[in-house]
Amino acid sequence: MKATPIFDIKPVHGEGPLWCPIQKTFYCVDLIKGSYFKVDWMTGTSQEFNVGQELGVIGLCENGKTVVGVRDGFGFYDETTNRLELVADSPELDVPERRMNDGAIDPKGRFFAGTMEYDGTNDTGNLYRLDADHSVHHLESDIFITNGMGWSPDGKTYYMIDTNRNVLYGYDYDIETGNISNRRNHIKWPKNEFPDGMTVDSEGGFWVAIWDGYKVSHFSAEGQWIEDIAVPVRHVTSCCFGGEDLKTLLITTSRINLSEKEQKENPLAGRCFVVETDTVGQVEPRFKG
Repeated sequence: MKATPIFDIKPVHGEGPLWCPIQKTFYCVDLIKGSYFKVDWMTGTSQEFNVGQELGVIGLCENGKTVVGVRDGFGFYDETTNRLELVADSPELDVPERRMNDGAIDPKGRFFAGTMEYDGTNDTGNLYRLDADHSVHHLESDIFITNGMGWSPDGKTYYMIDTNRNVLYGYDYDIETGNISNRRNHIKWPKNEFPDGMTVDSEGGFWVAIWDGYKVSHFSAEGQWIEDIAVPVRHVTSCCFGGEDLKTLLITTSRINLSEKEQKENPLAGRCFVVETDTVGQVEPRFKG
């Protein structure tokens, strides 16, 4: 399977892909620039919204706003007023060496996101949960790069990637409280493979973007490798399912930190890609706060 380019947008550091089945729109983040794109599926026309800070991840809210994980923590962005409002007790406001990275919304409408040092060299990252009442809860510590998150279709297991530990963790998940426990390795990669963002499909399988790997790797619910999807870009960052039947895999990439020679070797770096699959994804829940 080979992915092909889609849309005209070209983020510097594409991340956080998201599909809205109601509006038939695709979203993705331009992390360092602090923007996100909103693309109409039928026409390909796009809008860009700049939130004013490094932007790791976005989610859609039931009230029409966008919940975000930014440099300073959790917040809400209003596309009608172009304003970012930070949650009062956002974590790590006074920690300049760290920023929010990846995240996801759980089946009950809670927003998970984690932090990392800008260069990811130390395991000082943390995982947080933002509840509907805007309270913030600390869930996990000692993470290098908090990345790809998702839940099993039955909601009983939470998954999270730590890129620089080359691992996808599984946790027992309490759907009523939003708490995690009993961490274990679910998929482990060799030291030279760096899992980045991912999505969990309706069968519980994993589709994992491999940074520096020119591919998205597909695994079964049990963590067994099934296949690789070739992407003609070195830095593959994340993916999500979208399209009319939720069988279209949408992939983001990055052109950050590429030398002039590497940019020539990766002319499509930063573009979004697409591949049709026989697998149905899961609809991303909306934040209830």
